[in-house]
Amino acid sequence: MILSRRVSLNSVYLDELDDRIVISGIEIGDGRENIASVDTAAGFGQRVTSSKRVSLDVVVKFRLLQRSRKEAWMRERSRLLEMVNAWAAPGGNLRVNYKSGRRLNVILAQAPGEGSLWDYTKEFQLVFRAYTIPYWEDNTASSVQTGGGSSSGSKAVEITGSAPTQCNVELANTSGAKIDECTVTIGDSKMTFENLGLAGNETLVIDHSNGLLRLRIRNAGGTHRSVMNKRTTGSANDFRLDPGTYTGSFSAKRACQMTISWRNRYL
Repeated sequence: MILSRRVSLNSVYLDELDDRIVISGIEIGDGRENIASVDTAAGFGQRVTSSKRVSLDVVVKFRLLQRSRKEAWMRERSRLLEMVNAWAAPGGNLRVNYKSGRRLNVILAQAPGEGSLWDYTKEFQLVFRAYTIPYWEDNTASSVQTGGGSSSGSKAVEITGSAPTQCNVELANTSGAKIDECTVTIGDSKMTFENLGLAGNETLVIDHSNGLLRLRIRNAGGTHRSVMNKRTTGSANDFRLDPGTYTGSFSAKRACQMTISWRNRYL
């Protein structure tokens, strides 16, 4: 039954699985933070040495409108609950209707058990947990792009929201000849590559899978190969940026076109 509270997982709405599934509540929890500190030499207070968010929970509560104590109807309530759990089990991109344009990448942390199916007033709950990216983020990525006719270029990168995010970069070789050395910089973070072997019409791809950095080259046929070992010592570990305005730039031996993209994130 479609009411005011709605939730979807991978673009499939829970309340559209069956009219007898009624969402009774959606509760977004506090983010769980890991903060490490040490005593200061002054004899009072402490100094924070590291701080990071590690997870965020969303609880979805629902009821099953199958209100009979007949045994056949109890089997139907069991089938409905199995349907809900099958919807939730894969995890993925969770969206709620009152956070327009945002998503949260989650796993199913706790599936509801049947309990007493004879209790037709019972409220069930699903617990979803975001681990790899414990922030709400924009559904649609923001991006900027340079021209493709120069061996260097720059663009302004404006990170909004209220939480740090990660930038992806595509550096397309538009020169038609091989490029072995290039540097990509965003703000104070710089990655330099040597012996890259970036052929004409190939693209250096700096992106992320579930928050983990990938460094690859994509050829004209769409096939990727890793170039993690081509990044030089002293290069940045990632392009991780707090909200603010930065300059993104590249330099190479030949003409390239750079695209920087990111999803703004929110506490």
